[in-house]
Amino acid sequence: MSEQLRSFLRDPAAMVGVALVALMVAIALAAPIISGDPHLLDPRMRLQAPSSEHPLGTDDMGRDLWTMIAYGAQSSLAIAGACIVLAIIIGFVIGVTAGYFKTFDAIMMRIIDGMMAFPNIILVLSLVGVLGRGIGPLVFGLTIVLIPPIARVVRAAALGVKTSASVESARAIGASDGWILARYVAPESASVLIVQATMGFAQTVLSIAALSFLGIGLPPDVPSWGATLSAAQQYIQVAWWIAVFPGIAILLTVLGLILVGDGLRDAMDPRARRLLVLSKMKRIAARAEKVEA
Repeated sequence: MSEQLRSFLRDPAAMVGVALVALMVAIALAAPIISGDPHLLDPRMRLQAPSSEHPLGTDDMGRDLWTMIAYGAQSSLAIAGACIVLAIIIGFVIGVTAGYFKTFDAIMMRIIDGMMAFPNIILVLSLVGVLGRGIGPLVFGLTIVLIPPIARVVRAAALGVKTSASVESARAIGASDGWILARYVAPESASVLIVQATMGFAQTVLSIAALSFLGIGLPPDVPSWGATLSAAQQYIQVAWWIAVFPGIAILLTVLGLILVGDGLRDAMDPRARRLLVLSKMKRIAARAEKVEA
């Protein structure tokens, strides 16, 4: 683990991702301190350009855009975090169980395949449309679409552990299935969850923004980057800041999460680390040849 951590910390792109994610988390946590009231409407100040009073301008309802972005970060990250935690717990249990028990695997993987046949956004739209608008239905729908990829990755890891020598030895001495699952299969399969959680987090942030943009995501009283972008469609020619700044917030958050996920994948994958070392050696050799020439 120490070697993997050192490899991750030496990755410049991953460190940029960590900085971006830390920045957005800090803004979300400090939103009540560094911004105003997100429900304060001032029609006299609508569509005001960035100024000293409103650093990022105001929206079509006269709300301070910096406040909306800060509280939008709070709602997006909180909901995405809740979804990914629930999806990891459920997906991990399904994946480990399916990887160990063939009968359960045959049934559950067909259900997972059916769920993955639908595009995520279509599946979420269907679930939210049936359950109604609100934070609860939104969390449920986003969690459901996150479970299948997590379950499949964990299942693949569990299948590899199931055939290992340690598991075969434990089974030979009469160890129960529950003990083998808890002692060997589950701990060995948990390592793949870190990368999946990061990528799923980025996907969920985008989905929350997309659903709010379409008007079926968060309730109107909850600040959302997607709802702000949706309102900006009518005023993009006269108030560019309404579209630009929420878009930058989404971009920085998703980019940071993707960079962190790529860094974690490279650090935890021995083959990727070897390829990275080889590419660095080739660059060093090329520079040495240029110096000699």
